[in-house]
Amino acid sequence: MSGKSIRFSIYAVVLFALLIIAIINLFKFNILLGIAGVILLIFPAKLQRIALDEASGTADKIIAKYIAPALAVILTFFAIMAIAVWIK
Repeated sequence: MSGKSIRFSIYAVVLFALLIIAIINLFKFNILLGIAGVILLIFPAKLQRIALDEASGTADKIIAKYIAPALAVILTFFAIMAIAVWIK
C-alpha cells in the first residue's frame, strides 16, 4: 500500500472541490470566464492519473480508481446545482 497514492487522490479531490467553487464564482461574474475556468479541471485529472499510477496495493487502487472519481462526480452534480441557484 502506497501512502503517496492516497495523498495524490486526496489532493485531486480537494483541488477539484476548490476549482468547482472557483468556477461557480467565475460563472457569477461572466459566463466566458466560467467556461475558461473549466479548462483548469485538467489539473485534478492529472493528479488522479498520478495517484492511479502510484497505486500498488488493493486499497490504493480502490481509492484511486473508484472512490476519488465518484467524489468528483458528486461534487460536479452539486456544483451544477449551485451554479443554477447562485447565478440568479
